[in-house]
Amino acid sequence: MKQDEKKILVVDDEAFFREEVADFLSSPRFADRGWTVETAADGAEALEKLEADPADVVLLDINMPGMDGMEVLQQLQERRLLDKVYVIMLSAYGVYENVVESMRRGAKDFVNKSEPLDQWVVRIERGFEWQDLQWRKQRAEEELRILAREVGHDIGGTTYFVLTQRVRALARLVEGNEEGEKSIQIISQILARIKSLADDLGQVAMAWDAKETWHWEPLDLHRMLERLLQEFAYGNPQVKIVREWGEDIPPVQGSRPQLERAFLNLLINAGRAMPQGGTLTVRTRREDNEWIAIDITDTGVGISPQVREKIFRIGFSAWPNGIKGSGLGLYVSRKNIENHGGQIEVKSEVGKGTTFTVRLPVSSETHANGDGKESL
Repeated sequence: MKQDEKKILVVDDEAFFREEVADFLSSPRFADRGWTVETAADGAEALEKLEADPADVVLLDINMPGMDGMEVLQQLQERRLLDKVYVIMLSAYGVYENVVESMRRGAKDFVNKSEPLDQWVVRIERGFEWQDLQWRKQRAEEELRILAREVGHDIGGTTYFVLTQRVRALARLVEGNEEGEKSIQIISQILARIKSLADDLGQVAMAWDAKETWHWEPLDLHRMLERLLQEFAYGNPQVKIVREWGEDIPPVQGSRPQLERAFLNLLINAGRAMPQGGTLTVRTRREDNEWIAIDITDTGVGISPQVREKIFRIGFSAWPNGIKGSGLGLYVSRKNIENHGGQIEVKSEVGKGTTFTVRLPVSSETHANGDGKESL
């Protein structure tokens, strides 16, 4: 939302009701609020307008002929527009099931049509407040993205190269000196950690990149996970790997670099949790017709409830076995998954292990063409 613009889109198939709401919100009493009100007579028209220029607040009727409100929500999700708009569902019937279902599909609020229009204003204002918070968050993330990219590029590029060359030169000078060689080894370890941190900052910057810059393609999850598991097995020979691939898992529309990084970070964490060995189980399954779920389960040290509340925060790292991470990996995983309209959750028990569950949405293209082309 631009700070000086506040757009409302009223979507309802009943012309009289639609225009009554639009006239009320466009009345002189709201002139000082800077609201612009548009209307759409059906779901298809609403999607066309939202794709061309997303409104800030959408008043969306549930019961419409053709494409109903629930289907519009699904389309907004698949077209990656749902995180840009504040959707308030409208219904002539205050059915509890409708409220729950619409919220589950991504709506932010629900209004019964029988309520006086004056009472709608509070909900609409709440939508603009949400948009203002989103705008401020985006500004902060953009500034952090630039900072992460510049710092990561500088430290991981020129600075790392120069320091590495100097250390190699020093190593030749102290060759044969036990104390000097020990110091060079410590410095080399510190440089490796600095390089790893710079790489992680680059991943943070990529996670914040505008979605328009990504290359979206259909991805075969099993092939992607198999490649990552082969890499994991090479670095963690002490861990037994169990694959439990679900049947009828369709391709996922997404950015390969982002999803690979999300799953790779989760696998890296699993390996760190099992330094003495254990079992890693990777499971895929369908949940209803809307989600593909991926479980990554280890039999490692586990995560305490106090730590679980913080693990997705940027900069947080607290390994009980002394392994120190950058505190960016799980943040990047969550961000990348959310960039795809997905979800991530964790369940864990100290001393028994941890399960990260990633849920990615099934697109309408997948429903219509389950055997479509898949990117290898």
